[in-house]
Amino acid sequence: MYENSFTFRNMLAAYTKPHRFDGRSTRTELLGYLIISWILATATNWVVIALGASGAVSFDVGIASVGLAYLVWWLPLPALAVRRLHDQDKSGWWALLLVLPTAISWLGGKEFLGTSALIVLEGIYLAGLILLVWKPTDGANHYGPDPRLDPEDLEEVATDG
Repeated sequence: MYENSFTFRNMLAAYTKPHRFDGRSTRTELLGYLIISWILATATNWVVIALGASGAVSFDVGIASVGLAYLVWWLPLPALAVRRLHDQDKSGWWALLLVLPTAISWLGGKEFLGTSALIVLEGIYLAGLILLVWKPTDGANHYGPDPRLDPEDLEEVATDG
């Protein structure tokens, strides 16, 4: 029986294993991670705006604070993306579909490559995003047991096998 719980524990699962590139992660874990990151980013932005408006912090300090906070919150994303791809029995190297277009655009891709190449890179990035939410393989695969199974079901499978 598959687990269908969207609990706070499942939402925080990506933050508990930010550097684990092995194993599998569910779509629920990805969605929870995105929701928590969005809430934290929004709250941080509002705090920095309020502090900046009151004159408590300078613009440079506010931007640096937000950048550091974003770095900390987005740190688990590469490992989570790899585990999501493992859940579909794909190599984690497919995550480069997300990394390369992002890096190229950050490094001034429009001026370097032109608008047409950036449109192609955006298409590649979109394909990478679609892979993150694609249906996983049912049951165990090369990268481990199905993370959607209840722990009791995993014990039954281990004792039956």
